[in-house]
Amino acid sequence: MKKEKIENGHLLYHPIHGLCRVERVTRPSPPSRGDLSYSLVPKVATKMKARFVISASDLEISGFHGLVSPREANKILHYLKAGNGKGHPGTDSSQHLQDQAWGLARALQTFAYDKFEAKDQRKRQALERSARGLVGELSCVFKTSLKKAADKVLKNLGHTSRINPSVLSALALAGED
Repeated sequence: MKKEKIENGHLLYHPIHGLCRVERVTRPSPPSRGDLSYSLVPKVATKMKARFVISASDLEISGFHGLVSPREANKILHYLKAGNGKGHPGTDSSQHLQDQAWGLARALQTFAYDKFEAKDQRKRQALERSARGLVGELSCVFKTSLKKAADKVLKNLGHTSRINPSVLSALALAGED
């Protein structure tokens, strides 16, 4: 996402924190010192009332990004449906390498047909983050519930008998409102 296009009120998405609104764009007092910083507020308020202040240079590294378009979301679903890397519009494109949603989809696709043990805590956590992040973003893009977005992802992954059971449970957890 272009730094100069982010303004107050814009929505950014993070795979863990969900949808966030840009509350304030702060410019450095002397323009030569540093760059812009963004104050982000999650759309869903938690007990901790979390807020994030992130400099423009660290925005991509932090995991915050603009929502994918509905067209791009449909391409992601098609990618999941095609399986084994088919259907992806190209890994050479820097736009797709930067896009967090594509990374989550690739990870979920890999986990779906990988035969890892549910006991492997790091893989299980990565799987749950990927499922929660992708389902959450698709839910925002398609303006549906988490359950319906999780069902779309599961439907596009293919027959449940061939999918790793850990992926099925991660999608079920991600679909809970």
